[in-house]
Amino acid sequence: MLRRILFSVFMVFLGATQLGAAPTVKQENEKERVCAFSARVLLKVVHPVEARKKIVGLIDSLGGFPSVVTDQKLIIRVPPEKFPGLIRDIGQYGVVVEKTMQREDITEKLAQLGGRLRSKQDILEKLRSFFDDSNVKATLQIEKNMTQLVIELEKVKGQLRLAIDKARFATIEVAFRFRRRDRIVYVNSPFQWLNSVDLDRFLAEF
Repeated sequence: MLRRILFSVFMVFLGATQLGAAPTVKQENEKERVCAFSARVLLKVVHPVEARKKIVGLIDSLGGFPSVVTDQKLIIRVPPEKFPGLIRDIGQYGVVVEKTMQREDITEKLAQLGGRLRSKQDILEKLRSFFDDSNVKATLQIEKNMTQLVIELEKVKGQLRLAIDKARFATIEVAFRFRRRDRIVYVNSPFQWLNSVDLDRFLAEF
């Protein structure tokens, strides 16, 4: 149902020829709501690079993708149905210090943007029809109005594009908390027990 609603809004966004026939979100189903999901997770880790690689590998298998990748944070986008499970799975790569989740209902916003887009497109078509019967002065004024209308149309299209994208993919920001230090790869010691111990884990627990 969500895909069908987003498709209807997307057809409006593309400027389908039969604009009047394109169903709005309200007309499609009054009970169906379109929501945008987002979350922020503060993760305490020993090695942020390794944790980041594991999380990126996980979201790739879920049909998601990273949009921002740094040493301090990772912003990822995933299909909404994968959102709850991924929030839970991220915790296995460190200690969750803080977690916030948000659900935003954007049904009305999509409907309003779709309506504004159709309205402006209708006005633009009417302005074009005035060219044949107008004199030079009127033609210049019509062109000026059309130019302003096109600017407004592009702005509404941009807002609609962002709203559709928020509905199609949930956003999760993972911030890493870690203590900077050089990692000890191996130890060559006369004490055999020290050569075999996992020093990274030992120092982290210490």
